[in-house]
Amino acid sequence: MTLHGPEREILWFPWWKVQPALAHGRTGGIALHRFEYDLRRFGLGPRDPACHILSADRVALIAFAARFALRTRLEPPRPHRPDVWHFDAFGPPLVSLEQAYPPPAGIDEQEIDGADGQEPQSRSAISSAQSETR
Repeated sequence: MTLHGPEREILWFPWWKVQPALAHGRTGGIALHRFEYDLRRFGLGPRDPACHILSADRVALIAFAARFALRTRLEPPRPHRPDVWHFDAFGPPLVSLEQAYPPPAGIDEQEIDGADGQEPQSRSAISSAQSETR
């Protein structure tokens, strides 16, 4: 996809890959960092899917996000990531984003070792508190 110049790489990242998502966004690419979040204040569920759309290229990020009705929700860089802008996507805009750019299968699950020596188990994202992009 071409956005104001050279083609931008658009990549999905699961909730536990915060630093790789930020690193990709810093290159000017578009990082789609998926996680679950309590969206009840928006009329959605307590653990609904959400996504940070991240990039250091503000112009490209705005152009990309506009396709998904996210024109007015641009979040500025934060002290812990001063070079990366982001949009929050959830609900209908996230559905549209996922239709245009389907996330990889299993993106919401991570294999973790059992703390008690049992078999590794699948673990879903539990909250955005674990997301360093907020």
